[in-house]
This record gives sequence, structure tokens and C-alpha cells, in this order.
Amino acid sequence: MPAPDGLADEELLGLAIRDAEAFAVFYRRHAVSTFRFFVRRTACPETAADLTAETFAQAYLSRSRYRQTGAPAQAWLASIARHELAHFLRAAEVANRGRRRLGMRPVPAGDEPYEHLMESIDARRDSETLRVAMNELTDGVADAVHLRVIDGLRYAEVAVRLGCTEAAARQRVARGLSQLCERLEPIPTSAALEVEG
Repeated sequence: MPAPDGLADEELLGLAIRDAEAFAVFYRRHAVSTFRFFVRRTACPETAADLTAETFAQAYLSRSRYRQTGAPAQAWLASIARHELAHFLRAAEVANRGRRRLGMRPVPAGDEPYEHLMESIDARRDSETLRVAMNELTDGVADAVHLRVIDGLRYAEVAVRLGCTEAAARQRVARGLSQLCERLEPIPTSAALEVEG
């Protein structure tokens, strides 16, 4: 039998039912293109990585149902990827719909919409207004904002200091900056993140 690396995708999926290495070869061939597909559609590398992982998990779980129909195996994988993307977008739309009904603003994905505010916070680091606004944040969120904005630590360092993941650190900082925007200055409308419907 030829080595898995030399097999066509369709043959790899046929073997993958009983040979994990065959599926690993299929994964290595298509992981980057699948990731790029999601990055183009979500504009978020973290989301793209999660959706790529979920796509291959679903492909692995359904590998026994793969049938050679004449279409390339990559088309089968692409249909799973499109299904995962549609599921993600529907869930995001449901969350956004509820948020809009409650009149809540979306939490930004990163620091970019708040760079002006971050400079303002740094300039006012000893002001009473900032102290009051920071005291209104929950402890974990206030600590994250302080470490990131005032101490200037990278997210990886913030995560280590807070004992959480980097993604959680980013979320805490974004939540804190969003809340500080409410207290210190209005949020620019261009910073609102909306999912296309």
C-alpha cells in the first residue's frame, strides 16, 4: 500500500475510517486553505482558527459517511466549512438581535476602536475621574485594563498575571474599555461591530 502522503484525498478519506494517520495527512493538506477561507469571511484569526478546528472535527466524526461522488473530496470539506460558518453567523445574529433589543452596544474585538481612550486613560492616570470610573469596574476587569493600558503589558503577560487565557484577558480589557467609554467619553459609532445579515 502506498504511503498516505502519496494518496489522493478521496483515498485518504476512505482509509481514514480505520487509519488516523490518513486523516492527519488530509488535515495537513487542507488546514491552511480552510483557515484562509474563514479569515476572509470573519476577519478574525481567532474565530477562523476555532472554525477551522470545528470543521475538521466534524469532518473526522463524519468521515465514515464520505462517499466518492465524482466531486473532489475538498468540495465535501468545503460544504462542512460553509455549514460551520453559517452556524456561527446565525448564532452571532441571534446574539446581536437580543443585544439590539436591549439597546446594548457590542463589545469590540480589540483595542483599535479605543486607542484614543487608552491615551486619554494614560494621560489621566492620577485623576479622580479615572479613579472613580475604574472603581466601578469589577476587580478582574479593572485589573486587566490597568495591566494592559496603564502598565502597557502585552496580552500574554496580562493573562499570566491574571491566571487566565490570553483570549479571556483580551475580553476583559475590551469589556473594561467599553465600560470606561460609557463613563469617560462617548463610543464612536464606527467602533460598533455588526455581523452582516
